[in-house]
Amino acid sequence: MKLVVVIVLAVVLLYLIRRNLLQVDLSFPLFAGLVVLGFASLSNGFIEWVAAKLDVIDAPRAIIMIILAILVALSTSLAIAFSRLRQRQVLLVRQVVGSDLHAQEESLVHSLE
Repeated sequence: MKLVVVIVLAVVLLYLIRRNLLQVDLSFPLFAGLVVLGFASLSNGFIEWVAAKLDVIDAPRAIIMIILAILVALSTSLAIAFSRLRQRQVLLVRQVVGSDLHAQEESLVHSLE
């Protein structure tokens, strides 16, 4: 069952990339990390090794901690990207409003002449 879940996650990730819903340069490494971690966590030896390296007593919790760290990094990078998009939107609105005001001033000056 675990293998099916990881394969479905990988297929969904590839589908999102093919449909251009997920940009490879922004958050793909984190999603790919989740898929690789999913495949690697199918091995009990890997889980025990990670638990030993992280000095965690309960081995499955080590994997869960890594997944939570990846998800926090993913949400942080997406929040940063969203903030940048919002800043660009504000700049575009200011530019459009400025050009509209300039056009209104021009038409006002021409109507007064």
